[in-house]
Amino acid sequence: MKEEKAMEIIDRYIYAVTQRLPEQQRGDIKQELQGLIEDMLEERVAEGHVSEKDVESVLLELGHPNALAAKYRGYERYLIGPLMYDSYLTTLKIVLISIGIALTVMFGIESIVMPSEVLNHFTDLMVSLFIGCAQGFGWVTIIFALIEYRQAKSASISRGKNQVWKLSELPPIPDSIKQIKMSEPIAGIIFTVLFTVLCLYSIELLGVWRFHEGERAVMPFLNANVFQSYLPFIWIIAALGILKESIRIIVRKRTGNMLALHIVVSVVTTILVCIMLADPTIWNPDFIQQMEATGILTAGAEGYDTVVSLWTGASKWLIIVIGLFALIDIISETYKWYRVKTVA
Repeated sequence: MKEEKAMEIIDRYIYAVTQRLPEQQRGDIKQELQGLIEDMLEERVAEGHVSEKDVESVLLELGHPNALAAKYRGYERYLIGPLMYDSYLTTLKIVLISIGIALTVMFGIESIVMPSEVLNHFTDLMVSLFIGCAQGFGWVTIIFALIEYRQAKSASISRGKNQVWKLSELPPIPDSIKQIKMSEPIAGIIFTVLFTVLCLYSIELLGVWRFHEGERAVMPFLNANVFQSYLPFIWIIAALGILKESIRIIVRKRTGNMLALHIVVSVVTTILVCIMLADPTIWNPDFIQQMEATGILTAGAEGYDTVVSLWTGASKWLIIVIGLFALIDIISETYKWYRVKTVA
């Protein structure tokens, strides 16, 4: 039993070192480090059983996992460290691909609605792709750089308080039960990007579409001019969403801190969305008149009063639905965390 405990400590040490290295180097360095530790143990233990004390002696001699990983890397200064670099690339690829797909889809829709201006739409697509991808790259890099800086600062403070590290500080090897499926943060990033692209570039496409005798028209739900004043809210929602999903990709396990982050982001984003929807001026004031002008609605006809009533109460009902979805999402995430905690 003691030998199993000693082997577990070695595995945790090797994991702590290799997780701070580029992914393509981890396999080779894991084997090399495992062989080195075995050789050092053989020098200390002739033919007896390896004890925790022997393992502790060897690992303390090798040094803190951060320091040993730095020796393998051969450098120490970086904007996005090796511990998060793979997560950074994964997140960046998802964001850039999502932006490209979303803008291309918007271009296709706008070309269908106004085919005579397809050349202008294509020019707008190229400009939007350049600006959108540049902004996406900037946001993801800034978010990961801030996370990297905070971790480096915390590690520096810890080293300042206690120069001698202990084996108890080694992180546990992640349990597959506790891990967050990669599909969850990927889906979250894609949804956040699609929402942001729609709000920034094509909010006027949200409405009732009418196709009649080759002519296409859209009666928008929102007042685009008023909506522009809420773009800072959109940027905050996008930044919080990408921040949360980026941390989920980095941590990859359900913890109390991750649950707290999820709840805070969900509450803040829900409040911001509800503030926007509660503003009566954000809605298209001419929506009913436009519906009547296109012949979709006829005053006095059957169902007219129902449509007007639904439109008048749309803001209230949307706020209720969004709040309900947010509550269900928080309860679901809390249940997943509780189930993992109970199993552990």
